[in-house]
Amino acid sequence: MTNQELTPLTQEEFNQYIEPLGPWGDDSEDMPPVAIAVSGGADSLCLALLASRWRKNIIAFIVDHQLRNSSRQEAMITQERLSSLFIPSEILTLTDLEVGPALEERARIARYTALVHACYARGCIDLLLGHHAGDQAETILMRIRAGSASDGLSGMAAIMDLPTIRLVRPLLHVYPQRLRATLREEKLVWVEDPSNQDMRIQRNRLREELSSSWKTSGTVAVLLKRSQEEGLARMKRDQEQADILAKDVVVRPEGFALLSSNVIEARALGAVIRTISGSVYVPLYQSLERLGRRLRSMTIGGVKIQPAGRLGNGWLLFREEAAMQERISVFPDCVWDQRFRVVIPPGQMKEGIEVGAVGESYNFFASRRTFPAALLKVLPALWENNKLIAVPHLGIFLQDSVKEWRIIFQPKQPMTQSYLFLGV
Repeated sequence: MTNQELTPLTQEEFNQYIEPLGPWGDDSEDMPPVAIAVSGGADSLCLALLASRWRKNIIAFIVDHQLRNSSRQEAMITQERLSSLFIPSEILTLTDLEVGPALEERARIARYTALVHACYARGCIDLLLGHHAGDQAETILMRIRAGSASDGLSGMAAIMDLPTIRLVRPLLHVYPQRLRATLREEKLVWVEDPSNQDMRIQRNRLREELSSSWKTSGTVAVLLKRSQEEGLARMKRDQEQADILAKDVVVRPEGFALLSSNVIEARALGAVIRTISGSVYVPLYQSLERLGRRLRSMTIGGVKIQPAGRLGNGWLLFREEAAMQERISVFPDCVWDQRFRVVIPPGQMKEGIEVGAVGESYNFFASRRTFPAALLKVLPALWENNKLIAVPHLGIFLQDSVKEWRIIFQPKQPMTQSYLFLGV
């Protein structure tokens, strides 16, 4: 590690890192702010400090996981520190997390869910995250040991597009030592999370393992170079996949897909299955590779594949009925089966309505049948007192009170990825 890699990060350097990750829009109060996820630790606090000098219209979101008795106090201390820097902030309190198996993963999912919802509520389309070069090295080492394929070894993207926001990581080139040096120069203190010392957590063990290599070996540099090379290769694969999907796949607003070819590249097939199932993950690559060489009728990853039949040549992919979520009570902007968002016009909310699959009730409108029976059964519908009252995608409304309600297909992951990985 050179002396420069231990010096504070200058504002000019930060601006050079973050500006190319735009466009950022006007920096005015009448525009939605750029959001920053701030844990109170050194990395995110330094990010907030530098971002506040790069741009005026920002807001910090502090997530209180409620897993320690001191967590609320720590969140409030962090909020006071941000206030002293003239950075507006909100505390997002999680109430459903409990200590137990897979806590690290559950906490991560809950944290990002809260952050995305907070951004949506404030109209923010960009969320800055404080991940740095150390985090990237740990991620790559973790994935190498887990046997990850090339996509996983690209590590964390500098930009990741989600359906409603962009996750932006401007510090992936920056060593963590520089972030702490920056705060010390500013005479700012930060919160040290005691869970970072818990060696039962895999990432903490990896951080300890890599700690000596910052000065005595090139392990970290090798890991970072590997992630950068894999990231550039992944962006190329993403573009090739997008070309295949644009040519051979049509995704319908009813939540199903049509494939015009009998053969499809495995990665592209996995993207279609992930989108139709509403999952975050794809099935095993080996299974996709075999299936992609010769499509056939089967069920995989919560998706049923069968000949398109009356819908034309090729193959039909739709949700497996047995894998779908049960009916749930409707509330504004609720999401059912991880794929369908219920949109209710202002002032038209009605209690007692549920959203769920059409199921066997498809027989009630058999004369209007335009889709195969198996597909009709998995379309989203509105119910009241166990009675079907609407199938919006078919234009069927049996009750005027929900005639303007809409159900929009909005899976967790887009079919085409839009990631930006930083070059070497």
